Parts: sequence; C-alpha cells; structure tokens
Amino acid sequence: MKHKMRGILSRILETFSALLIIWFLFTFSLDPFSVLLGVIFSFVISLLTYDLFVDRERVFKKGMFDLVRFLFSYVIILLFEIYIASIYLVYQVITMKINPGFVRIKTQLKSDFAQAILANSITLTPGTVTIDVENDNLYVHWLAVSTDNEQKAAKSIKERYESWLKKVFH
Repeated sequence: MKHKMRGILSRILETFSALLIIWFLFTFSLDPFSVLLGVIFSFVISLLTYDLFVDRERVFKKGMFDLVRFLFSYVIILLFEIYIASIYLVYQVITMKINPGFVRIKTQLKSDFAQAILANSITLTPGTVTIDVENDNLYVHWLAVSTDNEQKAAKSIKERYESWLKKVFH
C-alpha cells in the first residue's frame, strides 16, 4: 500500500511540475498573483488528471526530472520547428510552390494522450493539419507534399516530434 501511495504522489508531483513549467512559459511572469494562480491551478489539475499524463509503470522506470527535462526539450524543439516552418511556408506562398495533399502517418506512440500531443504538434506547425486519428494512424493535410512515398512523407512530418515524445511517454 505504501508503494502504491508513493507512486501516486510521484505521478501527481510530476504532473504538477510539468503544468507549472508550462504555466510559466505561457505567462512569462513572476508576479506573485500569477505565480500563486499557477501553483493553485497546476495543483488542482494535477490532482484530477495525473492518470492521463503519467503511466503507472513509467514512474518507476524513469526519474521525474528526466521526464521534465525531456518535456522541456520537446517544447523548445516544437517552438523552433514552428518558427522554421512558418518561414518556409511564407516562402512557399510567395513563390507559389504549394503542392497540397493528404498523407497517412503510422505512429509508434501507444498511448492516446501521446498520440493527441503528436497530432496537435503537427497541427501547430504551419503547413500541416492533422485531420483524423484512427488507431495508430494520423491523417494529415500537408501543403508541401514533396514525395509520393508515404513512409518518407510521414518520416519528414513526424520524425522530429515522435522521437522526443517516445522519451516522454514510453
């Protein structure tokens, strides 16, 4: 029983830490009221949703700080990719080199939450929109189809995100 309670507390603390970091990244404020709101909301949300964010088995495989580090790295990579993709999309629009199409992406992520984060990351990146998620497949509308090979197309869209999400969620 003690082992189970320690696992639950660890998962709540991990979720709380991740949510608080995200709060600070979005608010970018150390105003006492903002910090207090961030702590309260992060704590309440972590109590209600720790099962969604953290698998029971994973708590004992990896340390909490490794997961927070991977998640923080993922956010930095996502922001960088959004920036680069927006510049590339502007170039495509100006030069009229748009080649839209749909691509099916098979993901190796098993949890629904990890797949949802991957789908949202793809959608946040300019030039791609995730249309549907079905089992382990994501259907993506892509403005810059550069290959007819489904595997190469999927690799160019998901590769940068999926490897980091595997570190966080598996």
